[in-house]
Amino acid sequence: MSVMEQRRPVADPRKAKEFEARDIAETLAAAFFDDPVIGWAWNQPSRRREILADFFELMVMESLVYNETYTTDDYAGAALWLPPVAQKVPDDEQVAAFAGAVERVTLEFAPSVLELFSVLEDHHPHEPHYYLPIIGTRPERQGCGIGSALLDPVLRHCDQEKLPAYLEATTRRNQALYVRRGFRVIEEIPLSNGPHLWAMWREPPS
Repeated sequence: MSVMEQRRPVADPRKAKEFEARDIAETLAAAFFDDPVIGWAWNQPSRRREILADFFELMVMESLVYNETYTTDDYAGAALWLPPVAQKVPDDEQVAAFAGAVERVTLEFAPSVLELFSVLEDHHPHEPHYYLPIIGTRPERQGCGIGSALLDPVLRHCDQEKLPAYLEATTRRNQALYVRRGFRVIEEIPLSNGPHLWAMWREPPS
């Protein structure tokens, strides 16, 4: 193997396009299938396997509107970012429309999924920031640096624009990745009779 091949990046993130939404959704469904928070909300594994991609397709389509959705050419991973403009407080009609869409794709798991969204919203910071609600890598590609590469484009935006970033980690392993990229835990968020998430915040370099 040549030196150039050895230095080749593990992933080259790029902005996703609308026609790729289903491929990205299937990647995220695979990435999150064994996630403790997803397992809490979709608590029947066989049904989770059948319908989880439908939920992630909805989330991808919501994210694509803001042009900060990233993937790789082989769909090894994806990151759905929301810029500050996406985080304005929705009106009642928007809230109802989103809840209805979630109910349609989550079916019998809608109550727990909507509870999850409600808990996250209650703890969400109010100052302008970039928000990363979802990032995932296919299980067979985890540990190869793809997740870190998917963080890079928007973290560069954050540093250039002098804006913080925010996310919720669902495992200790993921938390460690984010700490290495400058995030710190600011709060532990419990779910009723379920696991905890860790709210994490990253300030831009001074």
